[in-house]
Amino acid sequence: MDIPSDAAAARPVASATRPGGSAGPWVAALAVVGLGLVIAPHVYHHYDVVDCFLAWSRASEGTRPWVIYLAEFPDDCDYPPVVPYLLTVVDAVRGAAGAPETGALAITLLKLPSLLAIAALVPLCLRGLRRPFGERAAWIAALLGAASPPLFVNAAAWGQFDALLALMLAAALVALLNQRPAWAGAALGAALGTKLVAVLALPAAAVWIWRRLGPRALAASAGAGALTLALLFAPYVAAGAGPRMLRAYSEAVGYYPFRTAEAYNGWYLLDRFDIAVRGLPARDARRDTRPALGPLTQRDVGLVALAAGMLFLMAALWRHPTDYGLVLAAAMSFFAFFMLPTQVHQRYLVPAAALLAVGATQSRRGLLLLAGLTVTATLNQGLDLTRAVLDHAALTNPPGGLAPPVYRGAIRSAASLVAVVNVALFVWSLAVYRREMAAAPPSR
Repeated sequence: MDIPSDAAAARPVASATRPGGSAGPWVAALAVVGLGLVIAPHVYHHYDVVDCFLAWSRASEGTRPWVIYLAEFPDDCDYPPVVPYLLTVVDAVRGAAGAPETGALAITLLKLPSLLAIAALVPLCLRGLRRPFGERAAWIAALLGAASPPLFVNAAAWGQFDALLALMLAAALVALLNQRPAWAGAALGAALGTKLVAVLALPAAAVWIWRRLGPRALAASAGAGALTLALLFAPYVAAGAGPRMLRAYSEAVGYYPFRTAEAYNGWYLLDRFDIAVRGLPARDARRDTRPALGPLTQRDVGLVALAAGMLFLMAALWRHPTDYGLVLAAAMSFFAFFMLPTQVHQRYLVPAAALLAVGATQSRRGLLLLAGLTVTATLNQGLDLTRAVLDHAALTNPPGGLAPPVYRGAIRSAASLVAVVNVALFVWSLAVYRREMAAAPPSR
């Protein structure tokens, strides 16, 4: 049985009329898409976009996404099935237009789904958050989502799919806030079909559904998610690419055996200390297979820390399964993953910032955390993208670019400052998390 929430009634400010109708978020979304289309063909991560995504796209020949898994590449596809579907469409449109394989149109088409995903946050928030949080809160969330700098950098500049993932995760939260667990399960299934990191949203969703809606609703949600994944998997399995596709899940851990894959967190600071102060070779300092505590390696310590962090987050959500508690627990799960285990990429902070925007009006501390993560998630991507662009320029046109030691040193210094801020934000957020959960207005 659906259980209505009285969160909106408990927050008179959030239930006020939207300021200026819905024009503001839509204007922001159109501006983001327009500016993104201008930037798209000129700024991108060459390795991700050209060496991986567009190479995989051509393998599909515009009709057969499963071939992306079966073909031989210097860098085999390690993404779940949604991305190969999108890459197949990219090659089909590019081929129909007779455009170059790695030209401006191909790169723009690759980035278009993520740009449209940012725009899709507007109707999702305007319509989906009106009931649980109120008109004003829905308007603010739509505006913050559409104008999110980390989402924009990811979609328009880098050329990755984390903005698309953020849309699916936000859709799952909105569905739960509207008491629709099956739709939430379908959205989470699609998210898992896009990136494995979506698994971090499952504990918060499961705890909240069990406590608020009951075990039957949890079973319905899990069933919808499993069905969605089965439908996404089916064409690959039928074509004989199923085992190869599943490696995108089974071989994700250990793919980059480093303490950090340019995620500016505590591990990054340890890398810099070991290299600059202790004088360890970078290759040795960065590896997460080094001993840490007795028989535990650096990787083991990170996994133990993540398990403890998730247990702490879920225990508070179990005691306080409010509407805002769901949003905060889901966002904090991604923040904890970014900070605690090894092998984390620079982009994995993006979902935390995007999900916090869903409940932006519900807490001053939550709004402060959103502001902090917006800055650090943007800089983490922007600094590493700058390094990658300059590295590529130095490789392809050595006389025309800065020498790598010059710009890399400056970027590492800036990255270390971002890492310090992230550590401070994370410690602070853990310190106030239970207090925020307990202070959230009760939900029936």
